[in-house]
Amino acid sequence: MAGLSLAPAAWAQEYKPDFNCSADHTKDSIATMLCENSEAAKHELMFDQAYYALRQIVGKDGWKTLKQEIIADDAAFSECLDPSSLVGPQNIPQADPTCYITHMDTLTDKYKARLSGAPLQEADRPIDQHIALQQDLINLGFLKSSSRADGVYGEGTRAAIMQWQKSHEDMVADGFLSDSDAIRLDSETKNLPVSKAVMDRNSPDASILPEKPDQTPDIHSYNHQSGSNVPYYFMIFSAIVIALYATAKTLQTKAYQATWDAVSKEISFQKLNLQIARTQKLTKDQYGTLQTAAWAREISYFMETRIDNIIDSGTTNKNLRQKLRANAINMIADLAAHPLPVNAGTTAYISDPTVFDTRMDPFDYEQHCALILRNAGWDAHATKKSGDQGADVIARKGNVRIVVQCKLYSGTVGNDAVQQAFAAQNFQGASGAIVATNSTFSQSARQVAATTGVILVHHTQLPTAAEEIYTRVNDLPRYS
Repeated sequence: MAGLSLAPAAWAQEYKPDFNCSADHTKDSIATMLCENSEAAKHELMFDQAYYALRQIVGKDGWKTLKQEIIADDAAFSECLDPSSLVGPQNIPQADPTCYITHMDTLTDKYKARLSGAPLQEADRPIDQHIALQQDLINLGFLKSSSRADGVYGEGTRAAIMQWQKSHEDMVADGFLSDSDAIRLDSETKNLPVSKAVMDRNSPDASILPEKPDQTPDIHSYNHQSGSNVPYYFMIFSAIVIALYATAKTLQTKAYQATWDAVSKEISFQKLNLQIARTQKLTKDQYGTLQTAAWAREISYFMETRIDNIIDSGTTNKNLRQKLRANAINMIADLAAHPLPVNAGTTAYISDPTVFDTRMDPFDYEQHCALILRNAGWDAHATKKSGDQGADVIARKGNVRIVVQCKLYSGTVGNDAVQQAFAAQNFQGASGAIVATNSTFSQSARQVAATTGVILVHHTQLPTAAEEIYTRVNDLPRYS
């Protein structure tokens, strides 16, 4: 993780599983193997990072369902038992560490695919860094000094993380350590005075630390010796600067908190819609690979239409805006990942031809383009359902007839659309052709357009493009 260089805990080279190896596991091949094989135990801890992140996301209401899911997934580990090789006093099948690690890594990837934002950053973090960050929480006093940093973020560690986050007014107390949070936590521990770090650990050596000498200068003595008031005025000036800085910082903090309250309120209000959208947008391809691009676009759309205005009107500080946006995206991802209520509907968005939206139905987008032209004085209608040889919209005004190809895209529009528009123009005997999109055009599309005379525009520019054709056909003067 960039910017974070954590020293591993003293026991980081010898990993133990997340259960007590002192208990009797002689009847459990997997447990016995994990207690004896450090590398296998390490991969179990790596899985724990993803599992406990999901556990924090679903909350107590979802723990039972999540537990049932992992119990079902555990069945795959039966393949790692060799019944022909019996070990121990109970003659149990020997467990193969390599097989276990392979299955555990697959399971880890499966659970991590359901994470995003801060939870995913946390789950991607090396286990040694998890251990070191837990030790930081111990050193700062947020976890009990008797706690053992083992890399597993259970309820105690989550509570400690939230307590640490709440101690900073500019942080969101969600219980997750994002990359930026981890860097900040580690930095705070490094900057911790030695005496405080030792006292927080209840060290018996704390009492023998030497007292820090009083280094406060005697102003009156200094002035008497130097015969100058410069140091005195300098200290007054410094005090004023510090006071102004503290005031500005306080105002910034208040602005941040007020803005974040408004942002989090809007996200929470839209929680159900976001949950539904996530279930609709996260799909798997024919190979079983999770496709996240559509969900990422949905988050961007939600940020642009519902959140960015709140942030921009709340603060002008660039750094605070960036932090607010990052925290908003994390909160959106976290809330949307919560299980849907049983009675939740299946549709969060209804397409409307009168209102442009990147999620709208393609035919509604064609109707939207026709509506734009009608509002500009053209007799325009969408033709997709009647099938007019590639023309999505046909528009007339006086003696001029134009055809329009409407492309609702998330990517770049290629030259196929230009060729379709040109073919439709010839078929309809139209005066001109336009390709309208909400997106952008490829270089090859622009080259074909230059050759064929097809006009390429954003859909909001349709009236201007149509008027350009009308002016050309009627040989009217053009005005800039």
